[in-house]
Order: sequence, then structure tokens, then C-alpha cells
Amino acid sequence: MILDSHPESSSPASLSLSLKKRLGWLVVLLGVQLLYIPINRFLQGGAVLAIPWDARVPFWPAWAVPYLLSLFWWAGCFVWAALEMDDALYRAFVVSVLAVLLASYVVYLLYPTYVERPSVEGTGWTYDLVRLIYRHDQVYNAFPSGHTYTTVLIGLFWDRWYPRLRWLWVTIVVIVVLSTLFTGQHNLLDPIGGIILAWAGYRFGLWWAARGVRG
Repeated sequence: MILDSHPESSSPASLSLSLKKRLGWLVVLLGVQLLYIPINRFLQGGAVLAIPWDARVPFWPAWAVPYLLSLFWWAGCFVWAALEMDDALYRAFVVSVLAVLLASYVVYLLYPTYVERPSVEGTGWTYDLVRLIYRHDQVYNAFPSGHTYTTVLIGLFWDRWYPRLRWLWVTIVVIVVLSTLFTGQHNLLDPIGGIILAWAGYRFGLWWAARGVRG
């Protein structure tokens, strides 16, 4: 069974989600997302997943702007989904996000990775933004890239929800993925891992939701 991608599609009435349940799942999603912080703060040791091509990636401080704005984009999308997404697709979205987050945390804990960041010696507000990022986000939780898998997962679901705006979702994903590289926050393998994990979580969520509707 394939979930209907039309924005106005609805699941059977017996499976409808109340606003209270939707907001409850929203709180759960945000709570699980916040587990990233203690893992990021307290990990030690690990590996740097660098390849020769990483040396060719430029450092452009201005990309700190979309990197930071993506945080607000995520929050807005999570609330948007909780309030407006149809039941079947919202179930799939919740399961996908939880699966991807928990899988990434397992990877972070069992195989810690970090990045060797560039030295930030320039002046100006864009450099200050990069320093702000570096102060509040430690070098750990590199692979898979959390910025990438969260943005890609949202992009996949929003493409299913509003396929006519595919160009917009693709543009947002590309900009955010590039921002993880040009700010020195990730190496090339990190967003690749994030894309793969997001796709796997997306398919898993759709399968799980369809299974529930059949049941």
C-alpha cells in the first residue's frame, strides 16, 4: 500500500489523530531531537572520516546564515506537520523522524566521529556567526550529518505532501547540505551518510504507516 501524497487526503476516521495526540507526538519528536545535545557535549575520542576531496572544499563563512536558519525551518516544519499534515502521512513522518534520530544516536555512541574545523581568524559578522556555531556545537556527531538527515527527511515528506513545490524542497536541501560543508562543520562523507539514513528512514516510515492502516 502506498500512502496518498495529496495534501487533502485523509486516513480512515477510526485512525484519525486528535490535535492532542498530534501535539503530544510533536513534544516527543522535539524531546528526542534534544538528545543530540548531551551526546554532542560528552563524547570523546573517535575518528575523523576525511577523504582527499575534503581538502578542496572551501571555507565560506557566509554559509553560516543558511546553516543557522535551517534550525528555524525544522521547528516550523515540525509544527506545520503537527497541525496540518494528513493523518497517514503524519504517522509516517513521526515514525521516520524517530527512527532516523535513534539510529543516528546509536552510530554516534558506538562509532564516534568528529571534524577538524578550520581556523576562524577573519573579522566581520559572518565570521562571528561561525564562531557562534563552533562555541555551541562541539566537533562530535559528525557522521551521519544531523543537519543533512533532518533537512532531507523534511524535504522528502514535503515533496510527497506538496509535490508541485519540489523545486523549493530540493533547493532548500541543496543549500543546507552545502552549508554543512562550507562552514567546516562536516566532511564530505558526513552528508552522504545523512542522505542515505534519511532515505532509509523515509521508506521505513511509509511502510510502517501503511502497515498500520492495513491493520
